[in-house]
Amino acid sequence: MLLKPRSITFIGIIQVLLAATFVIWLVLFPSKGVDFAWAITPTNSAIFIGVGFMARTFIGFFLAREKFWPKLRWQVAGNYAFLLVIFLATYWHIDQMNWKTNLLMAHIWVIAYTVEPIMLFLLEPRTLEAKAALPVELRRGPILAGLKNVMAVGMIVSLTIGSLAFINPKFFDTRWPWSLDPFDARIMAAFLALAAVWCLTVYFAQDWAEVRLAVAGLILYTVSNFIAWLYMLPQLDMARKNVYTYGIAFGLFAVLLVYYFWKQERVHL
Repeated sequence: MLLKPRSITFIGIIQVLLAATFVIWLVLFPSKGVDFAWAITPTNSAIFIGVGFMARTFIGFFLAREKFWPKLRWQVAGNYAFLLVIFLATYWHIDQMNWKTNLLMAHIWVIAYTVEPIMLFLLEPRTLEAKAALPVELRRGPILAGLKNVMAVGMIVSLTIGSLAFINPKFFDTRWPWSLDPFDARIMAAFLALAAVWCLTVYFAQDWAEVRLAVAGLILYTVSNFIAWLYMLPQLDMARKNVYTYGIAFGLFAVLLVYYFWKQERVHL
């Protein structure tokens, strides 16, 4: 199999370090979100963004650890979707960055999410060998029809919610369980874009071995968001829309993902 470009290992390491730092900062100390690269308020938005960076840590870990490029193809399209939305949101609201109160973090954020998509695009292998199917001995068989159905629904829901958050955050604020700043909403849309494209990647995959880690990443994302919702629930304003729909949706999708991951693994034992 084609070896991964060595420079991608360095990108993966940096991604893990940054994403893990963001998780610790925003999940464990959400009240300090106002001191982040921009002022994230309220704390629920800080937690949502911090939880999302768990999925980014997951991607970075495998970018750094995996030696062979074909075993990394599961993350490519989703990663680009995330980075594109982050890039657009950052430059759309660049005047709102904490240039005066946290100059270092503001620069780290802007540089990281400008350089990373460019470097990944330049370094990504595009040869026939890079696109070749996995060797027969590594294949695990086709994707189950039930999992494809779950992925189709997940893609539609994630794309719809993410599009609303990015394109019309003012309207989106009226349908979200807590109040949203437009900058925060557009950053949050990046994680929904990642989820939507991961779902699409799994839906069109030919073999389970190609995308099992994408499903694992979606499990991490949905389970962590469900747990975060349980933590936030006592603080949420019940007069706002979709307070319970939010948690039920994440919880139900997490259960379905875990079930089908288990079922796919059992089929190919």
